[in-house]
Amino acid sequence: MKLNKKKISFLISGKGSNLLEILSKNIKSNNFKTYSIVSNNLISKEIKNFIKKNIFDIEIYENTSKLKKTYFKGVDLIFSLGYMKIIDYNLIKNFDIINLHPSLLPNYKGLMTQKRMLINGESYFGFTIHKVSEQLDGGGIINQKSKKINTIDEHNLLHHHKKLEHQYVFDELIKYLN
Repeated sequence: MKLNKKKISFLISGKGSNLLEILSKNIKSNNFKTYSIVSNNLISKEIKNFIKKNIFDIEIYENTSKLKKTYFKGVDLIFSLGYMKIIDYNLIKNFDIINLHPSLLPNYKGLMTQKRMLINGESYFGFTIHKVSEQLDGGGIINQKSKKINTIDEHNLLHHHKKLEHQYVFDELIKYLN
């Protein structure tokens, strides 16, 4: 067991499939402690049941309209996984925050990345983990993973995209922590 494990808070807006991947893999490796999960929507029953089943002591904040510093008391890192709100500058300047973005930045900042990739006839899709800055999806790139696009269907591309994220997101987080 590692001493002085880093404490992480996660931001989500959707189902939290990447978060579930990360929590599941962290059970085996025990690389960090999850302090809180914050969502501007309801947090899925799947995540809540996973936390309850594994008896995690995690602060849950859901349906939050505004992020508060108290949600992140003493954390070493905030990891945004599909959080669909702009993060306040006061948090950015006071915390180490990284974001998982569903495109190969600097291309396709913002929303509807898969749709825009297909419309523009891109050859590759992927994700970027980057530092959060005042500029939307404009912070320094930490790492990227990509794969060739082999479909013209947006839902199929989204499925392949999630599969790619699930394959690598935990390992990329651990690399960043070390």
